[in-house]
Amino acid sequence: MKTRRSAGLVSSVFLVLGCAELDQPPRESAAAVESTLNGARFQFIEGGSVPYVLGFTPETGQILGGSHQILIPSHGGREAIDGANLPQHLHPELQGARLKLDLAIRQGEAKTPAFASNWWPQRQNGIADRWNSANKNYADRTSDPDNLSPVEKYDLLFHPGQLKALPSIASWSSADLRRPPHLRNPPYVQPAVVVAGPATAWELQHHGLYQGVYPEYWWGHCNGWSAYVVAEGAGPRRDIRVKRAGETVAECTAGEAGCVLFRMADIEALMSEVYFSDSVTFSGRRCETRADRTPRDVYGRPIDPACRDINPATMHITMTGLLGVGAAPLNNAEGERQRLMFVVDHSWDAEVWSFPVKQFSIDVIEEVSPQEAARLLCNGAYQGANCYYYMLNPYARRFVRVAGRFWMISDSVTGDTLLLPPAQRDVPLSVSELHYVLELDEDLTILGGEWIKNPSIANGINGKELHPDYLWMPVRAQGAGEDSDDLGGAEDNPHVSYAKVKALLKLAQRGG
Repeated sequence: MKTRRSAGLVSSVFLVLGCAELDQPPRESAAAVESTLNGARFQFIEGGSVPYVLGFTPETGQILGGSHQILIPSHGGREAIDGANLPQHLHPELQGARLKLDLAIRQGEAKTPAFASNWWPQRQNGIADRWNSANKNYADRTSDPDNLSPVEKYDLLFHPGQLKALPSIASWSSADLRRPPHLRNPPYVQPAVVVAGPATAWELQHHGLYQGVYPEYWWGHCNGWSAYVVAEGAGPRRDIRVKRAGETVAECTAGEAGCVLFRMADIEALMSEVYFSDSVTFSGRRCETRADRTPRDVYGRPIDPACRDINPATMHITMTGLLGVGAAPLNNAEGERQRLMFVVDHSWDAEVWSFPVKQFSIDVIEEVSPQEAARLLCNGAYQGANCYYYMLNPYARRFVRVAGRFWMISDSVTGDTLLLPPAQRDVPLSVSELHYVLELDEDLTILGGEWIKNPSIANGINGKELHPDYLWMPVRAQGAGEDSDDLGGAEDNPHVSYAKVKALLKLAQRGG
């Protein structure tokens, strides 16, 4: 894969088929675009979209998944690392002085509000899941009206009387669809049903059990939830019972008829949907080759650069620059500088698990000789000439071994915990280790790096595999093909308005 200087804004769900093509140059006709939020703005160039394919149905030719609309920060400056891994593609301030190794930056934490929530898995019908009710019959909307699914409540409020009929459907898993029909397992059959409205119908047919393939266990809205948490900050503080008031919503008085109860988690689910297909800055590569089918070199690295995932130098610069020092928010270049969260794909294989990174810690950082760097790259042993001499970066003059950790916000909240205000959910952060060698010049400018195993533990944490695939930061909820209110498009629910969901969120943030 060739690498070029361009990257772009991408939708936040990468899927299973094929490597994402990140090195296409921006369209020549692309105009500079800006964040649509308040304040002074960073400038971006539209760089096309990156698909994240969840699956494919041979019978219908339907490709399942979404995409990120890529935005490339408009900036100058030298290029460290390779074109697909440039830190300044993630945030325009991650260049220049930020590329200097600073031994004093050993930890950092974003202070912006963040909270654990749910990833709305597709095997449970995504945001059409009646997560707080035992009644799963979509034809029955009166037995437990306060505990309908988030998207059913949205339809009742904003699309009243627009019922939609769904035909019965039989679906198979992706594995079964690859087999001849006579060798498949029995299909999963969903009954014909009339549902609350167009948003509910779309969700069931695209993010639920009525789509053309039975969802893989890992398909869900973790990307949309991660983007929402990073971009929007605080979650709702209380449940609200509302009615339509023109084009917006108003809170109902006690006992008032014709109102819809939105629980806090309902609003979180709807926000996760509008951010499912979004516009983001992006750094790294994506490889869909299975780990056991990936050829590796003498150092244990994938031979194909597209399968080496994020460069550890990019990860280091991002952690220290965004979480350690802080930067201006991407939606407001002149806003208050703050320590910013970013999103990782934590899984190194074909599955995609997106999590917001809230804090990091450097536990070990020590300069090592070129010979020791080479030995660490060879899993701590001398296994031939390549393991005696560091041969991967001819410009590197100094080497530093780093052992660190980063903490991610959980998306596994269920049950009664999901009924609590987000700020009261006592859910611990998830931690992951990192082990790598940084390559530097004589002036301690970081040029690149390589993943290594934990040298202090025999057969320990293997940084060559246990590390993020790529990094991204949301800029706005609108993705490819969507209008300024997030309506339209084909990858998140085209019937759910960002402005209407944001109005619900703002109302639920008052008081509490």
